[in-house]
Amino acid sequence: MWTAEDTEDVVCCLCGLPGTLVHDVAPFGVVRCPQCALVFISPRLRPEALQRLYDDVGYFEGGVYGNALSSSALSGSTASGSAPSDGDAAEAGGGRFSPAMLLQRTWTAGRLRLIEREHGGAPAGGRLLEVGAGYGLFLAAARAAGWKTSGVELSRTGAGHARDTLGLDVFCGQVEDAPLTPGFDVVCAWDTVEHVPDPLAFWRTARSLVADDGVVLFSTPYYSSLPARLLGTRWWTLKPTEHIWHFTPRTHALLLARAGFALTEVVRNPLAPANAARLDSLVGIARPIPGT
Repeated sequence: MWTAEDTEDVVCCLCGLPGTLVHDVAPFGVVRCPQCALVFISPRLRPEALQRLYDDVGYFEGGVYGNALSSSALSGSTASGSAPSDGDAAEAGGGRFSPAMLLQRTWTAGRLRLIEREHGGAPAGGRLLEVGAGYGLFLAAARAAGWKTSGVELSRTGAGHARDTLGLDVFCGQVEDAPLTPGFDVVCAWDTVEHVPDPLAFWRTARSLVADDGVVLFSTPYYSSLPARLLGTRWWTLKPTEHIWHFTPRTHALLLARAGFALTEVVRNPLAPANAARLDSLVGIARPIPGT
């Protein structure tokens, strides 16, 4: 159980102003910036408390991965002693055909199709970066599609699985600290930006890493969705311990523009494969603004 000692007060990343209270979910507060209307959590967990949360081996299980990634999958070996694929990792927990894992595979396939549409497929030597790589399932699929992949993941458990079990190049930490070479053709951030300490710094770092003719794709819950508006503090994606920023398409467009991107498309349809069954989340596509 978190207490006030685990929390800190923050201000809007765009305007530098403290927010006005929308919901009291002690020891946290859901607040809205009085100037730009960005919703965020303040007080929120301190960085060291967040790190403990993400390092918990159970953090990813029971969510989008279901129970597909068990301790046996994390061990990094199969019955034959060889390094397992992402499919082997899913099967190790009995979750290859679980609803959560089937959704994960649907999202991955749909998002790879969006990337192919936006970038024309994986060019020879094409480079793709995923920030918030989790256990590496999307990165493994992108690698199989021909991309030269790199990843960043804050969770030591997730990054370790991606490296040791799937053989992926994944840095453990914040993207601002990662030893990455700029010029990525594609930068992805699936369900990540709502977790980061400073979304403006996050997108500015992404702008420094993506090629001028590259593309950024991301997914995130959005606060103007029907479930969020109807359910208030009962909204299942509010999660004030970990979702510390809550965007709308408008506030995300403002944020991206400040960082040097133009938001070119928003996919909110829960029937679209890239956003399948997600009533309260969106997929965004952004391009670098020339000269930034």
